[in-house]
Amino acid sequence: MSFSVINHLFSHNRLEIMKRFLKKHYGLKISSCTELQGYDSVNYKIDCDDGVFVLKQYPDSKETRDLLTSENHILKLLSSLEQQEFSKVVPSLKKEIYIREDGCVFCLLTFIEGDFLAEVEQTPQVLQSLGAFLGYLNKTICHTKEAPILAKEIQWDLKYFKKNYGYLDYIVDAKNRSLVDYFFLQFDEQVYPLQHQLRTGTIHNDANDWNVLCRSGKVTGMIDFGDMCHSWIVNEVAVAITYVMMDKENPLEIATRVIKGYHDVFPLEALEVELLYYLVAARLCTSVCNSAYAKTLKPDSEYITISEKPAWNLLRKWLTINPVRAKTVFRAALGLNPGQKPNFDLQLQRRRENLGGALSLSYDRPIVMVRSAFQYMYDTDGNTILDAYNNIMLSGHCHPKVVRTGQKAMARLNTNTRYVYDEILGYSEKLLSKFPSKLSKVFFVNSGSAASDLAIRMAMTHTRKSKVMVVDHGYHGNTRLGIDISAYKYNQKGGAGKRENIIQTPMPNAFGSKFKDNG
Repeated sequence: MSFSVINHLFSHNRLEIMKRFLKKHYGLKISSCTELQGYDSVNYKIDCDDGVFVLKQYPDSKETRDLLTSENHILKLLSSLEQQEFSKVVPSLKKEIYIREDGCVFCLLTFIEGDFLAEVEQTPQVLQSLGAFLGYLNKTICHTKEAPILAKEIQWDLKYFKKNYGYLDYIVDAKNRSLVDYFFLQFDEQVYPLQHQLRTGTIHNDANDWNVLCRSGKVTGMIDFGDMCHSWIVNEVAVAITYVMMDKENPLEIATRVIKGYHDVFPLEALEVELLYYLVAARLCTSVCNSAYAKTLKPDSEYITISEKPAWNLLRKWLTINPVRAKTVFRAALGLNPGQKPNFDLQLQRRRENLGGALSLSYDRPIVMVRSAFQYMYDTDGNTILDAYNNIMLSGHCHPKVVRTGQKAMARLNTNTRYVYDEILGYSEKLLSKFPSKLSKVFFVNSGSAASDLAIRMAMTHTRKSKVMVVDHGYHGNTRLGIDISAYKYNQKGGAGKRENIIQTPMPNAFGSKFKDNG
């Protein structure tokens, strides 16, 4: 039997089952039934003589029934809003808001007409209306205290962002995995310490562009309250701007239109605006983590992975955006001052007072740095600078694995080589396992200069000779011995000149030299 015949039979059987179910419980006569995909429920679009409805099917549990009851209360509250449409729960013939049957819970909702935000031109007017729509929504429901919603803890709630950390290993590509882990680390550093200062309330929590409906060039409706939760209110904005920024050339410009629309209705606080950069990153990480995990369960589901590629693209672009710039742009859109920036002249003065003049500064106007991430450094003017020079560690700036390992070690024990402890033993064994067997001992030092100095002293002790061959322009450290063998140092103005035991040879580099080729 062909797949098309099987599918036809399945559709026919489903239609007959739905006809009997809806006739029995709702007195409705249906003409068609179309399955819609979802994360936690199976959804059906039902066409009837009396209109169009959505039937949602869940595994039966007390938690689900309680949440459906709370959702009904919220939808009734939202029905008071003018020019905004939300589904309404359709009661059964027995006035029930849900039906329990065959181990499942069914809930029938009115169908909201409109075009999905994902399918319309996202003009400035549409985006600003999205913000205003969410502002009115939050003003209406944020104060509600529905116990099942208050108790809800889901990984899609940014307040519980760390619940997604267990999905990190499902991201196959190591580079992508490190990118996501970096933002987990930054969330710990930038958001969690300030969470007690954030306003909380009931929010929809999933204003993605496939849950938002538009008519006549503005947002008019919203569906799917399955992720509704009691969380930080600013998360409503963070989620919304995350999705509209995907695949956009200038994501910050797009985001500001939504933020302004929201702020005009339900003003944001300064701290909420400041943290939006990290909240957006957290939502993107939540999305790609769940997609990575969900693909192991439903590898062919387009619904689950529909936003995966644009989410990865935006997450990579987000890393190139300086957090200072994002904060400045968002604040400016709301008419807020840009925030206090370090006084450049004062910082230079403090540097001159406290640091020796031998420590040089780069550029005619030195750069004031504030943060970094992998290959990027962020300055206080909002610029993102590609670091190809700054003695960058091989793993990049702020690599989450390196940072966490250092944090963990320093939180437990931080001492020297005079004692016996597991950390130094394990680290030595791991290092030696990467080298040939003849390299059988480790000497720990604190810098490249100390390493070069120790290596030269060991070579001199072993050979009982003192001559050292170096190439011109070379730099080997800032110890006394390192300076003696560094042409970069001894040939400089004020340098001591080349010592007798140093043999200097030309660098094999034709560029800028008298030689015709590198040979």
